Amino acid sequence: MTKKDKGPARPKPVPKPKSRAGSGRKRAAGEGAVTLRADGRWMGRLRLRDAATGKLERLSVYGRTQSEVVSRLEELRQRRRTNPKTLLSRDTLGAYLDRWLADDVAVNKAGKTFEEYELALRLYVRPWLAAEKLATLDGEKLVAWQAQLSRDGASANTRLRSIRVLRNALNKAVKLRLLPFNPCVALDKPKVVREERRPLEPPECVALMNVCRDHRLGDLIILAAMTGLRKGELFALEWSAVNLAEGVLVVRRSLEESGGGRKVKEPKTAAGRRVVSLGSEAIAALQRRLDKATEEGMDPQLVPIVFPNTLGGYLRGSNFDRKVWYPLRQAAGIPDTFVFHDLRHTQASLMLAAGVDLKIIQKRLGHRDFATTANIYSHLLQNAQSEAVDKVDQLLRAETRHS
Repeated sequence: MTKKDKGPARPKPVPKPKSRAGSGRKRAAGEGAVTLRADGRWMGRLRLRDAATGKLERLSVYGRTQSEVVSRLEELRQRRRTNPKTLLSRDTLGAYLDRWLADDVAVNKAGKTFEEYELALRLYVRPWLAAEKLATLDGEKLVAWQAQLSRDGASANTRLRSIRVLRNALNKAVKLRLLPFNPCVALDKPKVVREERRPLEPPECVALMNVCRDHRLGDLIILAAMTGLRKGELFALEWSAVNLAEGVLVVRRSLEESGGGRKVKEPKTAAGRRVVSLGSEAIAALQRRLDKATEEGMDPQLVPIVFPNTLGGYLRGSNFDRKVWYPLRQAAGIPDTFVFHDLRHTQASLMLAAGVDLKIIQKRLGHRDFATTANIYSHLLQNAQSEAVDKVDQLLRAETRHS
């Protein structure tokens, strides 16, 4: 058989695809590799040598695209250069959150804040993220967590609270150099529709005050509506902070209830420590309370609390609501949807209707930021602006008639 009669030429072998690390050489530890998985996702692997044990450890990252995984591998390399120890840590998010609550929140925050943080983490963070390694926690995992919460029916407000608590926890992790940055930056803020609270109209406010005057603790409700003080601030109010002659009181303490206990504490911010001017209704309410205290044998020198329980101690919120607030609210014909804190909004509404500047209302209510006051009472402010425009129009019409 001649050379021309030989059978068909064998096909040339297809060369193997080159890896990202290059062809024909062994990848060094820490260089990383990117591959496409059978499920369609891309996976990146990075090998690091533990300085303490000398062993090679493998870290994996995943993404929808090759470029996304390459970017994540580069982030890991950067972290390896700045703080390699944290990358190899097997610490889970759940273990870190335990330490954060015990060593940071419990020490530096109020008891009520601790309870709120612990509840949010227990119900909305731990079930999905507790087992995740802190070192490899990333934005994609957090986005998936929020999506699952939404599918499970969690409200926007609930999801926003969970994000805020986790963000606070991971901010501390960044300060401790356990993370290079906070992955919560990848999360969009859920859109929360603020429920507008309806303040009492002047006739309703008068009806409430009328049924409160004869009750032992009814003047506390009147004082709330006439000053905008919070319930805890009223419960902790002492006679030494009241000056009836000058018509002022000083807010410098608040009663906090948490875990079944009660504790008097200072306001959270400097704005919370404030001097509040008293109108005639507020002064009359405090004078009546002083007269009742004298009748009860509770000398202000011996029982300094303005609104004490029958033993001279601090009131308990649940008892006050059940025995005082709910019955008097019903007697005044006010719906059950109107909560005690809405008396604070009623004070702001009355002041806006009277033309009081919003900056003064901010200081009276003890808001730290002007934006807080503006956001809460923006709908009431719009009504006040409409009334002001009407007054300007009336003034101009009157001037036109006289010209």
